[in-house]
Amino acid sequence: MAFQQGLSGLNVYSKALDVVSNNIANASTVGFKCAQAHFADVYAGALNGAAATQIGIGVNLVAVQQQFNQGNITVTSNSLDMAINGNGFFRFQKSPLDQTPYYSRNGQFHLDQNGYIVNSNGCFLTGFDSPDGVSVNTASIVPLTVGTAAIPPKQTGWTTAVDAAKGGLAIGVNLDSRSTKAVSVTDPAWTALTPFAWDNTFNVNMFNYSTSATIYDQAGAAHTLTNYYVRQGDSGVAARTWDVYTVIDNKYCVEDGAGNPQANTLVFNTNGTLASVNGSGTTRVPLDLSQTILNTGAAANLMDNSPAAAPPNMSWFEDLASIGGAFFLDMGSTTQFGMPNNVDHIRQDGYIAGTMTNLTVSEEGYVVASYSNGQTKMMGQVLLTEFANPHGLQSAGDNLWIETFSSGQPTIGEPGGGTRGIIQSGAVEDSNTDLTQELVNMIIMQRNYQANAQTIRTQDQILQTLVNLR
Repeated sequence: MAFQQGLSGLNVYSKALDVVSNNIANASTVGFKCAQAHFADVYAGALNGAAATQIGIGVNLVAVQQQFNQGNITVTSNSLDMAINGNGFFRFQKSPLDQTPYYSRNGQFHLDQNGYIVNSNGCFLTGFDSPDGVSVNTASIVPLTVGTAAIPPKQTGWTTAVDAAKGGLAIGVNLDSRSTKAVSVTDPAWTALTPFAWDNTFNVNMFNYSTSATIYDQAGAAHTLTNYYVRQGDSGVAARTWDVYTVIDNKYCVEDGAGNPQANTLVFNTNGTLASVNGSGTTRVPLDLSQTILNTGAAANLMDNSPAAAPPNMSWFEDLASIGGAFFLDMGSTTQFGMPNNVDHIRQDGYIAGTMTNLTVSEEGYVVASYSNGQTKMMGQVLLTEFANPHGLQSAGDNLWIETFSSGQPTIGEPGGGTRGIIQSGAVEDSNTDLTQELVNMIIMQRNYQANAQTIRTQDQILQTLVNLR
């Protein structure tokens, strides 16, 4: 009598129960992929070709194959947690120097003491870094880091490209076409205040309208820039012509190079749209801050922060000298319609220093830091890896897999590209273990084990009967 079939069944279904038990044990493991036991029958070779008389000699466990179907996604309170919605794996290194790749679907991440994005086992998440904080460097794949240092201030009107066509302050206002000239020629103050004067006798009747904006110097200190709009006349071209005077911090008036307040002249079309600024089609005008007039009439240099030349505790706009010593003011959105004076928009490119307040990850894997000054900075891009045969990956423990010859070589790219999934920030992918199904499978494997044990008992009883023959 043969016990081979029953013994093979006991062995196989014992292992199958191990598979089910492992699935159940990892029902709450983030990114875990459940496995299935695959069986095959076993036959002895038939040398005489008598296949019709072959009797199988049992069962064999040919594979334990993990199932990579999508798990449920659960929202978390950690913005660095990431769930892959679709195909792909996160790519890891176990140290910044060890470039051996590992792969996982577990997206529970945090920052280590050096700013690296790591998982709970200290493995380093890899991707493209962003040296300039604006775009990513696709030349190499590196462990992703997040700089936690404060973002430095940026002065208004300054760009890293030193491009005079960018940066500065843009103010869009509507100047009421129904306004009259700033002061009547019969006003006693008119002769004393003609033209626009900036001294201790400054008079509100010198202008029709004013608006202020906050600008920032090279140290991130805030300053107030005020534009004063003065209509030249009540009829003809003069009624469509306005002079704009600029004052900083209610103390310094931008001068014209001859010690007088600088007037930037706006001329409007009859329909109220802007025709020209200072007689040209350029709407961005430079303001020379190297010489300004104090309200006492004295001269000051807002671009010199030396102790002898600058007011105390002011660094001012020193770096603007690199782009011609000018602060740029854009008035291209100014209109003269028959409606009340109004500010439509104020835009400027400066800001104070700021500390990091939050990290987010986009669907495409871009890691972006937000700062207390309202600015954002790109830290890098998370990449996803795909395999032609993910079932061929070898488990390495700790929710990690390694590639094998069977899995094929990995293809790496940004989330959402090709057939790769997207990333959901502040969420994780749950284990795809179906507890109900696994409990049913456990019952089935238990019954199969019991049935195979029964075949051995039956074979034993038959053998005992033969032994007892006399």
